[in-house]
Amino acid sequence: MRKLVPLLAIAAAAALAGCGSSDDDGSTTGGGSSGDAGSVAFLLPDTVLTRWEQQDRPAFVEAARRACPDCKVMTYNAQGDAAKQQSQAEAAITNGAKVLVITAVDTDAAAGIVAKAHQQDVKVISYGRIIQNADVDYGITLDPVEVGEMQARDLVETLERDGKGDGSIIMVNGSPTDQAAPLYKRGAHNVIDASDLRVVKEYDTPNWDPQRAQAQVEQAITAVGKDGFDAIYAANDGTGGGSIAAMKGAGIDPSTKPVTGQDAELAAIQRILAGEQLNTIYQPIPVFGARAAEIAVALAQGREPPAGIINGEVDNGQKQVPTYLYEPVLVKRDNVADTVVRDGFLTVEQICTAPYRAACRDAGLL
Repeated sequence: MRKLVPLLAIAAAAALAGCGSSDDDGSTTGGGSSGDAGSVAFLLPDTVLTRWEQQDRPAFVEAARRACPDCKVMTYNAQGDAAKQQSQAEAAITNGAKVLVITAVDTDAAAGIVAKAHQQDVKVISYGRIIQNADVDYGITLDPVEVGEMQARDLVETLERDGKGDGSIIMVNGSPTDQAAPLYKRGAHNVIDASDLRVVKEYDTPNWDPQRAQAQVEQAITAVGKDGFDAIYAANDGTGGGSIAAMKGAGIDPSTKPVTGQDAELAAIQRILAGEQLNTIYQPIPVFGARAAEIAVALAQGREPPAGIINGEVDNGQKQVPTYLYEPVLVKRDNVADTVVRDGFLTVEQICTAPYRAACRDAGLL
């Protein structure tokens, strides 16, 4: 069994037949049953990352419907507000949820949600971001240090091939309130610090906000100059997109300065094909969401998680949280077809819109 013990304690909106759903404010908007077969709530953190609403929510709800057609499923989005997420969790419990599946806005503050849930005999699953210093029942996540290392290793190797192995980079890290963000950063530094690269500017990005990332890179370009850096380590696709927008605004061709990413967002895949972004990290969200739903339904019905799902543990500062750990995949221009397209995560029709048709043909997608 795999264990993650970090230095910093780790890292569908539409109503579906047979399921209930809730809007962002937590009021019930549907439901095909009383929930006697089991009621679960899926609490998402924000809409800044497009994956939560476009990928994770439908994946979870569909999988929960398959696992238990008569279960009630409530979904919420906190819009980046930790206090709102606390209120949504309380509303979900009041509405009969026996299990909360939470991607925490603030992984420290969410310990209070876990405590209140357990007072009502409600189980808690940490989804994506492991809630810290709390008696979390189960977790679903990846190894964020490994992700940071994968991103940075590809960046370092690319710069070395380009004869810029001793060059300068800007680092645009994730949100300080996401327990995984310091670990992505640690993984990246594990690789970058062992190379000959020099970090000339480094930022954390509150709430993973692409606009904040853009502003930070604009400041960096003003400080070091257009020729004062050779690449950008960006912790995810949103910060990568903001970084690329800043370069374009400064008259810099992004194809000349590699930028990393994570989440395999549609816009990022298109940027990779167009040569504007170096890479992204693909998380198989349909599998991720399905595992969360399978565990949640089992717990709601008083059963243990299905055999074989839990394959590791994560230290959250209070306990070793039994966890489903999944393997991230590095996506570049030459393996888009064999990863996100093959798995049905994104379709060729979605990716290859008019501005990207030539790039898609060059990459063999058309």
